[in-house]
This record gives sequence, structure tokens and C-alpha cells, in this order.
Amino acid sequence: MRLILIILVFVSSIQLAGTTASAGISTKRQDILKLIGTTYAPNGKFAWVEINGKDYGLTREGRNVGKYRIVMLEMGKVKLELFGRIVEFKLLLEDAQWAN
Repeated sequence: MRLILIILVFVSSIQLAGTTASAGISTKRQDILKLIGTTYAPNGKFAWVEINGKDYGLTREGRNVGKYRIVMLEMGKVKLELFGRIVEFKLLLEDAQWAN
């Protein structure tokens, strides 16, 4: 009886370990980035960026947006840097708020 109980516990623990291992649980958090607009002004270039639903408004080139830094800004395009990795975003015509 005791041997059957030990075998049953051993088999169920293997099944449980296999189930959790194949579940594919990821602890890596991904940010949702959205470029709303870009603009030029006499005092610099600005980008309007939204990260994870938080609106950062117009932020100057070279400044931080959350944990990202705006590296390069052109009309309709912005490059953000995080830990040496550069991500480029382009403003699509469907996303433009003032497009005709």
C-alpha cells in the first residue's frame, strides 16, 4: 500500500512538472509604444509619444520618454533608444489625426 502511494505521488509530481514547463509562461514585459505625431518648432524638434497608455505629450529630441530616450526625430519618424537598442517608429497615414 505504501509503495503504491509513493509511486502515485511520484507520477503525479512528474505530470505536474511537465504541465507547468510546457505552459510557456513568460515573465518578460513588453511595452506598447505608439507614435501620435511629430513637429518642428523654432526651438527644436518634438515628438508626441504614448507608452503603455501613458501620454507623454510633445517631448523634445534628446529627452527621455519614460525609460526610452528620443535619439533622432524626423517628420513622421522617431527613433527611441533603450539600453543601447534603437527602435524606429513611423507615423502611418491611418494613425495621423489630422490627415484628410
